[in-house]
Amino acid sequence: MSFFSSLSRRRRRTMVGAGIATLTIAGFGIYRVTSDGPDAVPVNVDFILGGGADVNGRGDKLATPGTYQGLAAASAGTVYLFTQETDGMVMWRKKPSGAVERIPVSGVNEAQAEQAAVAPDGSVYLAAGDLWKISPKGKATKIIDTRCKKHTPLATLVSKFCTGQVTGVSIARDGSVYIGDQVILGDDASYVHRLDGDSIKLVAGRPPAAGESYKLSNPAVKNGIDPSSGTKATDVLVTDNLNSGWLAFDKEGLYWRNGPGIVRINHDGTLSPVVAAKSPRKIAETKGPFDSVGRALDAEIRRNISDATRGDLAVIPGRGEVYYSDGGAKYKPTKEGPFRWRDVVSDSQKKLIDESTNGKLVYLVKAGKLAPVIAGVQAIATSEDALYIAVESESGNDRENPENWSTAVLRLQLPNTK
Repeated sequence: MSFFSSLSRRRRRTMVGAGIATLTIAGFGIYRVTSDGPDAVPVNVDFILGGGADVNGRGDKLATPGTYQGLAAASAGTVYLFTQETDGMVMWRKKPSGAVERIPVSGVNEAQAEQAAVAPDGSVYLAAGDLWKISPKGKATKIIDTRCKKHTPLATLVSKFCTGQVTGVSIARDGSVYIGDQVILGDDASYVHRLDGDSIKLVAGRPPAAGESYKLSNPAVKNGIDPSSGTKATDVLVTDNLNSGWLAFDKEGLYWRNGPGIVRINHDGTLSPVVAAKSPRKIAETKGPFDSVGRALDAEIRRNISDATRGDLAVIPGRGEVYYSDGGAKYKPTKEGPFRWRDVVSDSQKKLIDESTNGKLVYLVKAGKLAPVIAGVQAIATSEDALYIAVESESGNDRENPENWSTAVLRLQLPNTK
């Protein structure tokens, strides 16, 4: 039996293409973007939620006011956007049919999610320091409360579990809930846990031993970023806890962002490297969307300095693609330059992009190769075959007033894999 099938108002951000492009298939499955040829095809984005000027509008006329609070997508394509309005949090639900619902959230306020995930029953889990579950009708329930005294990463009951913060959440096809969590004061370390009712089980990471080194010369630390073959997930010590914890599932296993790298937790409980910081100097300079810059194993994810949420990790199972965000530099969405957002057509969409806040650069890992995708996003989410991005903008000088903010969700038009 396999490892997984056996498992029954805006936050203060203190911790937490060039010209016209032609898409061609490059080696190892990465799509290379060039500016040559008369039949050039640009990389476009489509506004699917927000971007309009009317809070009561429909389709591309609809505005979704407030600051960004969370983004998630179900495998079939229903998209969930959370915003903070003056009167509280709101969940926007956009179905593949185009129908949009605005659902006020009760029981929680100002909980900005580092990551969100949709359960089979339509509930949405928010990893927002604490772990919240938002019902389809908008009722919030706190599943994990981090206001606790003694950290207990090895606890077996949720009621006895204590951690410093929850930054990641992902849900397997069978409905199992996985979280990425960290102890941030004391015995610093990052973990993955699985929840099943009131039961909780450690899946990856371990506490440090007394006096144990946090340096890469410690094999347990090195194996947390670039694991040797056969390394058990529960044997590694992941110490970069302010940049760890984001999760994503596909048929190969559970992907875990842990500081400068990403590993996959395989079905047998061992780790495989995905982004491993082996030789960052070999990574080429970023040129434009889908332009391969080298081996993913050589890449290093930089520490976040962006104003956006710290990290993102998502997979598109139908395409065999892993996406992550790098917040090591600040980017704004732009209508010009190599990472311009094309298909921004209406006046309100252009205004939103012009007034957008800083965001992150998103990368694609496919067949071992790495390529940048889009810059200036707050968050990413995926369905079975699509990549969604969130952007927010600010009008006026009162940054603490949600009425001056607007958030939108766009879908990136991905290259044809055939």
